[in-house]
Amino acid sequence: MSRNTSIVRALAIAALCFSLPAAAADLPKKGTYSGHYGWTFTGQVQQLGEDRVIYAGVVPGVMFNDKGKGFMHKARVDCTILNDVNKGRANAKGTCVVTDADGDKIFVEWKCTGVMPACPGTERFVGGTGKYKGISGNQKFQGNFIGDTGAGWSDWKGEYKIP
Repeated sequence: MSRNTSIVRALAIAALCFSLPAAAADLPKKGTYSGHYGWTFTGQVQQLGEDRVIYAGVVPGVMFNDKGKGFMHKARVDCTILNDVNKGRANAKGTCVVTDADGDKIFVEWKCTGVMPACPGTERFVGGTGKYKGISGNQKFQGNFIGDTGAGWSDWKGEYKIP
């Protein structure tokens, strides 16, 4: 093997290492964050009379940390939703699984109430896998619906703690 080939291989390995996601050691054990994710609704819609609609399904999307890096940045989010909209007032709840680039997961429970097209609420981390094992924390969020398109976005802001 020539000297040039060795140098090229070493540079390729270094480039790969620098491009990998942050390791668990880089994640602070506690902190605050804010982020948002866009989503689309897939599921069932049931009309219960003139002024009441029930939505049951999932709203998958991608989370972006507002800092452009760090906790939950570019993570996949898959949330279940059960939303009872009665006379324009939403009463929704569900769960989420947030999956980062390493495949580690954060489990979330949430609920919100509000006048459509917005639904402000609270959520809490209830566990996780890998580097998020035992995670806890509380957040405030707002779900925002884009008319009757079946799409929207959610803004999350809160704190977390990993044992």
